[in-house]
Amino acid sequence: MKRIKSLVQHLFAAVADTLHDVWFVYMQRMGLLLSVAHASAASFTDTIYAISASLPATYDAAGYGSTTITYTAIGRVQDFTPYGSKRAVKKFNPIAGSVEKLKGAPDYGDGDLVCADMPTDAGQVILKAAEVSPNHYSMKITYPDGEIHYLDVLVSSWVLTPAKEGQVMLRTATLGICKAPVVVAA
Repeated sequence: MKRIKSLVQHLFAAVADTLHDVWFVYMQRMGLLLSVAHASAASFTDTIYAISASLPATYDAAGYGSTTITYTAIGRVQDFTPYGSKRAVKKFNPIAGSVEKLKGAPDYGDGDLVCADMPTDAGQVILKAAEVSPNHYSMKITYPDGEIHYLDVLVSSWVLTPAKEGQVMLRTATLGICKAPVVVAA
C-alpha cells in the first residue's frame, strides 16, 4: 500500500511539474511574463525607447519583431509610465450572505513618457504626430540586458512643461497601453 501511495505521489508530482513547464512556456510566448530574463535586480539605465507607426500582423513576439516594422529611437527619455496588467475588484453586496468579489477586465496601464524637448529628434517627431492621430502605434523598449518589451499604444497628449527659471524644457507624451505587453527574453 505504501508503495502504491508513493507511486501515486510521484506521478502527481511529475504531472504537476509538466503542467508548470507547459504553462510557463505558454505565458512566455504570449508575453504575459514581465520578468522572464532577470535573474537579479536590473537597471533602467541605458534603456532604449523606440516607436513606430507600423503595427504588427500579429500581437506576439514574431509579429512585433517583424523586419517590416521600423522603430525609431526616442531621444532623451527621462521617465516612462508603469505598465502591466491591473484589474479592478468588483463587489456584489447581497442582502444575505457575504460580499462576493470578482476581477474586472485587465487594464495594461497609461501614463507619461517625459523627455527633454528636442524638436528635431525623429522619435519625438513621431510622438508629436501620434498625438493628433487616432491610430495605434507600436513601441519597442530594449533593456540593457537585451530583454525587449513591445507595446501597443495610443498617444493622447504632447505638452511642454511649464516655464520656470532654470527649468529644463521637457515634453510629456501621455500613453495608453492598449494590449498586453509582449516580452522577449534576452
